[in-house]
Amino acid sequence: MKRIIKCGKLFDGTGAQPVQNMAIVLNADRIEAIVDAEHLKKPEYDKIETIDASRYWVMPGLINIHDHLIFRDTIGLPALNSGAPPPKLAIHAVRNSLTALRRGWTTVRDMGSSHGIALAFREYLASGEIPGPRVVACGSPISITGGHASRLCEQADGVPEVRKAARRQILAGADFIKVMASHDPIEVSGPEKTIPEMSQDEIQAAFDVARDHGKLTACHVMGTIAIARVLNAGVNVMSHGFYLNDDLAARMAEQKVYLDPTLSSYGRQTMNPKLKRGAEWAKRHEALLAPMESGFRAAVKAGVKIVAGTDSAGRYAEDVAMMREFGLSPIKSLLACSLYAAEALGKSDLIGTIEAGKIADLVILDGDPLNDAYDLEKVELVIQSGRPLKPSEITINALV
Repeated sequence: MKRIIKCGKLFDGTGAQPVQNMAIVLNADRIEAIVDAEHLKKPEYDKIETIDASRYWVMPGLINIHDHLIFRDTIGLPALNSGAPPPKLAIHAVRNSLTALRRGWTTVRDMGSSHGIALAFREYLASGEIPGPRVVACGSPISITGGHASRLCEQADGVPEVRKAARRQILAGADFIKVMASHDPIEVSGPEKTIPEMSQDEIQAAFDVARDHGKLTACHVMGTIAIARVLNAGVNVMSHGFYLNDDLAARMAEQKVYLDPTLSSYGRQTMNPKLKRGAEWAKRHEALLAPMESGFRAAVKAGVKIVAGTDSAGRYAEDVAMMREFGLSPIKSLLACSLYAAEALGKSDLIGTIEAGKIADLVILDGDPLNDAYDLEKVELVIQSGRPLKPSEITINALV
C-alpha cells in the first residue's frame, strides 16, 4: 500500500537543514521517494492516501540508544526494580514498549535485562504481538561478581569465565555485548568518585568474543582508568563517560567511538524526589554532575559523535536540551536522535534518515525541535514501518 506524507517542515536526518513543502512517498514499509509538494499534482498521485502534515515538523523516528524495558520509569531504587520477579519485569516491559512508541521512539537499544526478557520482547515486538519499538538488545550485561548492577548481569570473574559469559549471551541471541567496566558513584578517596571493576584482560575477552561473532560492543563506564580500558579493548559505544578528559576524548574521536552521555538520567532525573531513590542516592550522584558536564564538553570539543539515550530515568527531550546547554549544536543534537544513533547501532542502511529505500520510520511533531528540544515531546503521529498511529491508538489491542 502506498501513502503520501505532506510535510510542513522536513528534517531528513542527513545533517541538512530542514526544508519546507516537501512530501514523502511511502510504499508498504519503505520510503519510495521524497518529492516537492508541487509534484503531487501529477495524476498518478490522485488516488494515493495522503496524510496532511503540512502544519507539522516531520523527522526520522526517534532512536533511544539507552533503554531498559524492564525497569525504565519505575519508582524506587533501580537495583530493587531490576531485581523484581520475572512477571513484574514483564509487565514493565509491556508498559515501556507502549510508552516508547507513543513518544516517537521507533527503535530502542535495550542495555540490559534479566531472565532473557528484552530478547524475548524483541521478537514479540517484531512480530506485532505487542505494539512497540524495534528493539536491539544485549540480553544481560557482563559484570564482575557483586559489581555494578549485578542483579541485572551475568557475573563472571577472570578471562575464561568472561569469555564463556559472552558466548552464552551470543547463544541467547544478543545483538551486542555490554560490559560493566566500572562502578556507579561510590564514596572513595581521590578526585574520581567511582572505581574501575573489570580488568583490561576481562574486557578484552568479552569484546573479542563479540567481534568474532560480528557483534558490536558497549559498556557502562566512568573514570579515566576504566575509560582507557574500554578504548584499549575497542569499544564501539561508550555509555556515560563521566571523567572523560581531552586526551581520552581525542582517542574516542580517532577510534570513531560514539558517546551515549545519559545527561538527563544522571544529571537531573535520578535525583528527582518523585522517583523516591532517596537522599543518600541523590548525594552520591551529585558528585558526578561536574565530571559529567566536563566530560561531555571534552567529547564535543574532540568531535566525538553523540547519541541520545534515557537510561532508566531520563527524559528524552531533556537529554537533547542538555546536550545543547553543554555545547552541542542544535543540528547535531537532532542527529544524536537519528543518523548518529542509527550508525551506532550498525543500522544506518535501514533507519535514521528519511531517504529512498530506508524503512519508513517517521515522527510528526506539533512544534520545531530545532528551535526547542522539548518539542520532541509534542508527538502528533508516529509512523513505524509505514504504519501510521496516533499516540492514543498505541494500546495493547493495536496489534498488526
